[in-house]
Amino acid sequence: MRLISLGCPKNLVDSEVMLGLLQEKGWIPTPEDKADVVIINTCSFIREAQEESVETILTIAAAKERGECQRLVVTGCLPQRYGEELLKELPEVDLFLGTGELHQIADLLEKSAKGELFQKQFIGPPTYLYDHRTPRIFTTTPGSVYIKIAEGCSNRCSYCVIPQIRGKFRSRMMSSVLLEVEQAVSRGVKEINLIAQDVTAYGRDLGDSTDLVRLLQSLVRIEGLRWIRLLYTHPAHITPDLIGLMR
Repeated sequence: MRLISLGCPKNLVDSEVMLGLLQEKGWIPTPEDKADVVIINTCSFIREAQEESVETILTIAAAKERGECQRLVVTGCLPQRYGEELLKELPEVDLFLGTGELHQIADLLEKSAKGELFQKQFIGPPTYLYDHRTPRIFTTTPGSVYIKIAEGCSNRCSYCVIPQIRGKFRSRMMSSVLLEVEQAVSRGVKEINLIAQDVTAYGRDLGDSTDLVRLLQSLVRIEGLRWIRLLYTHPAHITPDLIGLMR
């Protein structure tokens, strides 16, 4: 099995989660020329990203035609945005998964291998959110990891497609984020990059007092953690408390 991850760090976290779920079911990452299954986790945010995704799919489809792999799976933002079109235009692809179905990757591949899968496309409203219990294989440098603290966006800006392809903004529970960070630090991680479409909106959807400042106040107390970075912050949601804490 080979996984190609395109796009932003949020996509990379999704790819690492898929790798963890696949490994849990016995799938083993293999060198490029020995993979029976190739998974491409795509991006479709801007035109250049869409073009890169399509070019990568066509490259692997050609390799499949030459017998260099047996199955081609396309996941993430591109099928979430253009699912029906891709189904018609890319018959070489064996399986399409949207952003809300990535957690099904291992089970669907297993069914596909047994001939028990009778559709090629799994795309629905994105609601899935991983947590600290979700298997994950880190692919970044040993001392640094990305931690996704929220998914989606509810701003509905006229120029942006994120709510369509990622769903509404939904935060992880703070206890889950803290446990994931503690687990990472116990493995020697020194730097964490907190990521979301808008990390400064973290917790506002939970209906309690959870917010980014409270999360950071807890994170800075974790022994062994040296650096915390925030990707991405919305200027409208940066508060005096956050500025004071960072200072």
